[in-house]
Amino acid sequence: MMWNCGILPWSGGWMVGHSLWGLLFLAGIGVLLWGAFRTRRPPGPMADRADSLEILKLRLAKGEISIDEYNTLKSML
Repeated sequence: MMWNCGILPWSGGWMVGHSLWGLLFLAGIGVLLWGAFRTRRPPGPMADRADSLEILKLRLAKGEISIDEYNTLKSML
C-alpha cells in the first residue's frame, strides 16, 4: 500500500496521477495551437465579400460616400 500515494485519492497511484497532468498539458498545448492557426473568416468568395462590406462601412463612416451610394454599392456585391 505504500506505492498507492497518488495526488488525488482516486488517481490510482503516482504514475496515473502524473499521466493525467501530462495529458492535460498536451491538451492545453493543442488548444493553443488550434486557436493560433485557425482562420477567422471562411475562405473563398464569402471572405472577399465580407472584406468589401467592411471597406464600404468604413467609407460611409468617414463620410466619403453617401447612404444612397453605400446601398447601391452594397447591392452590387
